[in-house]
Amino acid sequence: MSDIPHLSNLAISLKNGVAVLKYNRPEVGNALSVPMIEDILSGFKWAQDQDEVRVILQTGVGRFFTTGLDLKDKSVTGPGTVISDAFLNTMRELHKIMINSNKVLVTAVNGPAPGWGTTSLALADLVYASPNAVFFTPFVQLGIAAEACSTVTFSKIMGHQKAASLLLAGERMTATELENLGLVTKVLPKECFLENVLKICYRIASQPPEALELNKKLLMRNSRQELLSANETELKFLRERARSHESRSAVNVFLLDQGRKKQEKTEAKL
Repeated sequence: MSDIPHLSNLAISLKNGVAVLKYNRPEVGNALSVPMIEDILSGFKWAQDQDEVRVILQTGVGRFFTTGLDLKDKSVTGPGTVISDAFLNTMRELHKIMINSNKVLVTAVNGPAPGWGTTSLALADLVYASPNAVFFTPFVQLGIAAEACSTVTFSKIMGHQKAASLLLAGERMTATELENLGLVTKVLPKECFLENVLKICYRIASQPPEALELNKKLLMRNSRQELLSANETELKFLRERARSHESRSAVNVFLLDQGRKKQEKTEAKL
């Protein structure tokens, strides 16, 4: 086994066949920057290459799973775009490795998970959520396009109308609502949340490895190509939308609104 990589924005551990990838930017709610998503991709590549790893578990450090795209980070935006090519290219590769993986992918949503934190759930095999988790996708509000194959997976999992309520209407949903709709496998108590998810992961990883891998391949055999195609299509349109005048204007309005709300909170504390 190769040494566990030490990354600035991702904490990695391995025990009993379970590789845990913890998003580690708690000071900004684990928001996604280029260095952050590059570290997540590096963590996945490492875990994917280890024969000892049977399960890859993603979760977040702190109160948030992830707050989504970090629109204030200079690595994310670029000249004439609200999402840089570096970010989009890395996201494309991350989705591909998740789709093609024969490991069991588990997501433990420890807190709020807007944007990619919501859409990426459908690329996992199992999703466990804390009761305090909140899910929504502000793509239309920001003038951009959905990603993580959610334009395909959401309709298949929860039906067109519920998918539209997330992707088009930008409605917020609770962990219990998404459990009822099938996007969340199970809501677990907040107390000892990660420990309880790890127990499930250790049990899965202890099963006969060849049978585990074979059955994962069988589960994915009819959907992999569709998801890979959806990934390419979504990111093509996301790249175009990120360069549009509409998106740049919408993001400016969003950032101004966020700044105003932050100022109001600061003044209320004085």
